[in-house]
Amino acid sequence: MIQEKLYELRNSFLLYIEDRGLTVLMRPFTTLFQIAFSMWTFFNFFWIMVVCAPFIIIPILIDEKRGGTFAFKIMKIWGFSFSFLSGIIYKIKNKKTLQKNQPYIFVANHNSFLDSPAITLAIPNQFRALGKIEILKMPVFGLIFKYIGVIVDRSSMESKRRSLRQVKEKLRKQIHVMIFPEGTMNNSGHDMLRFHEGAFLVAIETQTPIAPIVIKNTRKMLPKNSWRVKAGFVEVEFLEPISTEGMAIQDLQKLKLQAFEMMQNAYLKN
Repeated sequence: MIQEKLYELRNSFLLYIEDRGLTVLMRPFTTLFQIAFSMWTFFNFFWIMVVCAPFIIIPILIDEKRGGTFAFKIMKIWGFSFSFLSGIIYKIKNKKTLQKNQPYIFVANHNSFLDSPAITLAIPNQFRALGKIEILKMPVFGLIFKYIGVIVDRSSMESKRRSLRQVKEKLRKQIHVMIFPEGTMNNSGHDMLRFHEGAFLVAIETQTPIAPIVIKNTRKMLPKNSWRVKAGFVEVEFLEPISTEGMAIQDLQKLKLQAFEMMQNAYLKN
C-alpha cells in the first residue's frame, strides 16, 4: 500500500516536471539571482550617490544658478553610472520638442523609484523637483534632495504655500521645475492617477509652458513597495509643450485635463 502511494507520488512529480519543464527546478536559482541582482542595484544607487554628494551639494551652496549647472552634470553622471552598472537602459525620445533657454514646468507620470534617474538623465540642464517631506528620510538621497529639490509637507497649508513660492522663484531664475502631478507613486490598477492642480496653477500664474513627460516600463522593473529589480529598457518620451500664454485661472481645469489626456494617450501607445 505504501509502495503504491509512493509510486503514484513519483509519477505525479515526473508529470509535473515534464509539464513545467525546467522552470520548477530552476526556480530557487532564479530567486537567488533576483535577490543578488536587486542588492547589487540598490548598492549602486547609493554608493555612487555617496561619492557624488559633495560635488552636488557644495556648488549649489556656493551659487545656486551656476553651481546648480555643475551639480546637475554630476547628477547625470550618477544617473548614467547607476543605469550602466545595473543593466538599465534609458531611451529618451523627442527632446527636440524643447526650446533652448526656455524654462519649463515638467510634469511626468510616477510609477517607480527608477523614475528619478530617468528624469535626471532626460531633462536638459538643471531643474528643481517638488518632493514630499518623506524623501528627506531616505539615506544619502534625502540629504541631496534637500539642496536640489523643493520640499513640501502636504499636511501643512503653510508648507504648500511656501513650496509654491519657491517654485516660482526657481522659474524666475530660469531654472526648470519638475513635478509629479499624481502626487504619489502609482500603485493602482490605473495607468495614471488623478492629477493635482499645483503644477498647472503655477504654470498659469507664471505663464510658463507645461512640458509633459511619459515614462514607460519602470512599474514592471521596480513596482512600488517592492525590492525586486529587473534589468531592461525604460522609455522617456517628451510630448509637445503646452503654452500657457494668455491663460487665466478659469483655464486651470482645461489645462490639467489637456496634459492628462496627452500623457495617458502617449502612455498607452506602443
